[in-house]
Amino acid sequence: MSQQEHKCPINAARVTLHEFYYSEDPKTMMCSKCHPCKLGIYDAIKLIETIQAGGGDGSHVALLRRVADDVKVGGMCKKGKDNADILAALLNEHEEDLERHVKGVCTSRECTPLVTYEINPALCTNCDKCREVCPSFAVEGQKKEPYRTGFLPYRIRQKRCSHCGECITVCPEGAVYVVEEKELERHEVGT
Repeated sequence: MSQQEHKCPINAARVTLHEFYYSEDPKTMMCSKCHPCKLGIYDAIKLIETIQAGGGDGSHVALLRRVADDVKVGGMCKKGKDNADILAALLNEHEEDLERHVKGVCTSRECTPLVTYEINPALCTNCDKCREVCPSFAVEGQKKEPYRTGFLPYRIRQKRCSHCGECITVCPEGAVYVVEEKELERHEVGT
């Protein structure tokens, strides 16, 4: 997947840096002659992966800024300086996206650990389609049966969820939805 195919700028920057760092093509590979570039790009990849996994905070963004500056100043070749520019562009042009990722939300829904699915009980008809397609058995609930009552409402167990999105595609009522940032803040306040 090339950078143009990524909707999430954070993921696009990570993929670009990753391709540069691990490339075996002599035209695009890292020369590995200077430590600021070699260690800095590696650290930047790991910091971005931490942010994408939901474990990031403001200190990670500050470290990314420092890495970008150090690689730009300490890098000995054009390739290293170009990658420092990619990292600096991410930090300057996509600061809001980076802040959202630190808060735990990927608005382009490409960083799967940051995508949270919920089921609206008011819309759910207990049809059981979401539970049937869930590969990680994260959906719990009971299918409604005629002339019976007391069924448990459907819910998604977040720690089991693999964030595949299959539940959204099969729900005929549109009861499964992606939790947005404001709702996440409300859940945190309520718990």
